[in-house]
Amino acid sequence: MTISSRAEHGATSLAASLPHSNADGALSEDAQITLVQNLRTDAVARYRDLFRTASSPIRTMARMMNEVQAEARKLGISRQILARELVNRTIGDVNVRSITEKIGGVDYTTIGEELGLTLRGEEIGGRISDGVVHEELKRREQEIELRLLREYSWDMRVYDVFGVGNPLLREKLAARFQKSWGIPVTPERTFISIGALDALNKSILSLGYHFKKKYGKVSSFAFPAPGFAVVNWQVEMAGLRLVKMHTSADNNFKVTYDSLKAALDADPELRLLYLTVSNNPTAFSYSAEEIEDVYRAIIEDGREFAVLADLAYVGTGPEFEDKARMAAFNSPDILPHTLFINSFSKVFTLTGDRYGWVSFQEPEWEEILKVAWNNLTAGLPAEWQLHYTALVEWLDEHPEIQGKIRALYELRREDLRRELHAINEQYDLFDIIGMDDHATIYNWSKLKPGQDALSLFEKTGIAGVSGSAFGYDDEYIRLSVGFIPIS
Repeated sequence: MTISSRAEHGATSLAASLPHSNADGALSEDAQITLVQNLRTDAVARYRDLFRTASSPIRTMARMMNEVQAEARKLGISRQILARELVNRTIGDVNVRSITEKIGGVDYTTIGEELGLTLRGEEIGGRISDGVVHEELKRREQEIELRLLREYSWDMRVYDVFGVGNPLLREKLAARFQKSWGIPVTPERTFISIGALDALNKSILSLGYHFKKKYGKVSSFAFPAPGFAVVNWQVEMAGLRLVKMHTSADNNFKVTYDSLKAALDADPELRLLYLTVSNNPTAFSYSAEEIEDVYRAIIEDGREFAVLADLAYVGTGPEFEDKARMAAFNSPDILPHTLFINSFSKVFTLTGDRYGWVSFQEPEWEEILKVAWNNLTAGLPAEWQLHYTALVEWLDEHPEIQGKIRALYELRREDLRRELHAINEQYDLFDIIGMDDHATIYNWSKLKPGQDALSLFEKTGIAGVSGSAFGYDDEYIRLSVGFIPIS
């Protein structure tokens, strides 16, 4: 019998054993809650051994949650009870069509409309969308294509030799980056990517090849754990040696001068570092001083070295703190070592659109990076680029949109903290709740001894992601802030 069939058989048996207190034979609310709780207990019992060997704890947790939800729906559990008793906090991204908050005189349900995501006639937050921004962006796309033809002699419908994106979009992104952070980047060394992951993959492949050809040996890549472990797969597929740096809670899970210096001393071929400036999963952010300390170890060592600075979550926390930490990169000693990996996925809730780019200063890396962009994608989709360019133009004209999204994240972060404290009073599961810097779209908490993501799910119905999914320990858990509205 498969896991799914055992689940279905168990759920049917559980339902049969429960009292039906309503006159029509339907399960009462209390009986429905008991049934869902029993489904959770049964699922955890079936999945615990699988979790010990699973290659992807995130997918395994999502699969278990999906099975419980499906069985509960088959048994007629009401939507209201499902929402209370099965809470999926594995997913981090905001669905603008599910925003319900109207708080402090601010209507957050309009965010999708202001971004041009909401279509004419959609009902969101009790309001029918007129689709004005969506249609305005479409209108601008045509203007942009004509401008590219007339002013740049750039035809979006033919082969792009280097595949790094149209020149107008690169100009706009470089100008936006410089205006936001005061860091001098150029359109010539700003390459468009299909999300941040695409930029990371191409950069890792390119630089790994460059260093091997130049120095005659396979390079090592430093991955600070806990971190966004998808990068590890990219590193191994590129044939680089993966070096995991186990960070400490004492340093808020960050790379330090001493830890990087020790890693450099131990490995003469260590030439790349993945640095998530505002971290997924921990939600801690590097201060300006901490960034300078990391680079001090690199500069003192003297070898050619590339830092892939992932900025996916810079812009989700307090604005003045983001400006201070980004200012640390604006140094003639630091910039030649840095590739800035950028994305609109989190900062603007545009995950499905896959808008990313990389900017860098080191001239020697330009040509080798172009080779990867051309060989891996042979050009970027024309319509996608046109919409991307129109959106950047729109966002430049409407900076208040980012402030509104940032405020929504902060409201949801605080609401989740309150929820977890209330849960902890009842179940005594957490040692520390919310260890973060009020940034990103996650909550990173420490469970008490003997507790883990499965016991949290069994007792509360909250599905989170174990620390092991990020190369760390299962006593820590990442819970999503972004996806679930404040009830």
